[in-house]
Parts: sequence; C-alpha cells; structure tokens
Amino acid sequence: MSAGGRHTDGPRGRDPWDDDDDLDTAFGPDTASIRARSRPERVRAGTAIVLGVIGVAVVLVVVLGVILSGVQRGVGGVFPQPEADRARFVAAASALPGVTAVERARSEKTSFAGYDVTALVRADPALGAEDRRALVSAVSAAAADASGSGVRIWADVDFGSQQVGVSDSEDASQRRLRMAGQLDAIGGVVGVSCTFAAGADGRSDEPAAQQVTVRSAGTGTGFAAVAAAAEQVGDDVFPGVQVRTVQP
Repeated sequence: MSAGGRHTDGPRGRDPWDDDDDLDTAFGPDTASIRARSRPERVRAGTAIVLGVIGVAVVLVVVLGVILSGVQRGVGGVFPQPEADRARFVAAASALPGVTAVERARSEKTSFAGYDVTALVRADPALGAEDRRALVSAVSAAAADASGSGVRIWADVDFGSQQVGVSDSEDASQRRLRMAGQLDAIGGVVGVSCTFAAGADGRSDEPAAQQVTVRSAGTGTGFAAVAAAAEQVGDDVFPGVQVRTVQP
C-alpha cells in the first residue's frame, strides 16, 4: 500500500486514526491479553466449583430436613399427627374424675389430610346429673386440646344406660347429654345412645349427622307412644336430629 495509506510495509507505528479504538486508552494497559490457564489449573478451578456447589446443596438439604422434622413434630401445626393426638387425648381423659377406662381409641383417615380419632370413655354409672355435666365438659375440653391440624377427636362417653357423644364442641356435647337424659326418662325406655354417625367425610356436630337410638321394651301402642315422645324430645333439644326407636 502507498505511503499515504494507513498501513505501511515497515514496522507499525502509532496511527492517529486508531486513537478512538485504543483499548489501552479506554480500559488501561492490562486489557490487551489474558494468559491462558494450563490444564491443571482448569481442573483445580472446576473441582473447586463442583465442591462448592455440593457443599451448598448439602447445607440446603440439612436445613430443609431440620425445618420439615420440626414441622412434623408440631412446629407450625402443618402436618396431621393422629397418633400423637390420640395418645394425648387418651392420657388426658384417663386422668379425669369419674372415668374408669378409655377403650377402642383409634385413628381413621377421612380425607387427604384429615383424620378422626375416636375413643370409648367408660364412666362410673353412679355419677349424678351434675357430675355427668362436669365430666362431659372436661372430656370436650380434652378433645379440643388434643385435636391438631387436620385431626379431630370424638369420644363416646358410656354412663351405663346412656351413651353420649362428645366432641370438641362443648355446646353440642352438652345438648347430646341433655337429650340422652330426657330420652332415658321416658317410661318404657331401657337404654339411650346419642352419638354421631360416621359419614364419608367423617363425623360432625350437625343435626343431620347425629345418631340417636332409643331402646324400648314396649310393644304395640306402648312402643308407638315411646317413639313419638322420643321424636318430640329430639326436636326440642337438638332440632333437626332424627331419633330412632328400637326394641332391645
């Protein structure tokens, strides 16, 4: 190329046209080149990166495991623990005055994350009306305390001739007790059960979900009279409940 061009055949000198593109001027003298790393250096760098990633993953796994185990032990109340709740209720109910035994305590899955815990609480048949009310309140409180996330406690309290369903709702439990007492007072009645039916979605305190059975030794018109009186008691004490009268 001629001497008037930008390039010459001789050694390259500083070209004033290159000032705008000069990396040394724009970024400093150390940007001109970077030394290529050797293979051992690349191996060591890659190993350090891999070990760092593994270390971070291990820490995350440990932290998540601690969090999940804590939640499963009840921290945050996320996961149902039917067996732990069942054991807690059995221990509390067994210690109540007037309770002679807690039997048939078992857990039953009612939905994806829902459980019913049911138990039979045997009470002293000699308990008076006031003591029965106090016991039902205490069992209801124990059921409320023991119920956890997705777990609900239900108990049948057996007073001998009367069997009363108790849940974590004291109001519903006391209504069942009151209904059982009034049904048992009907002439010709030999036994009463005021509990709850086990539906597809578990048990409920709703009137339609109650299971009320009256046993009568009467026959003919006497039996019909007992059945009519029992239905009236149900309407008065627990509106919407269905009362079934059967022979022993």
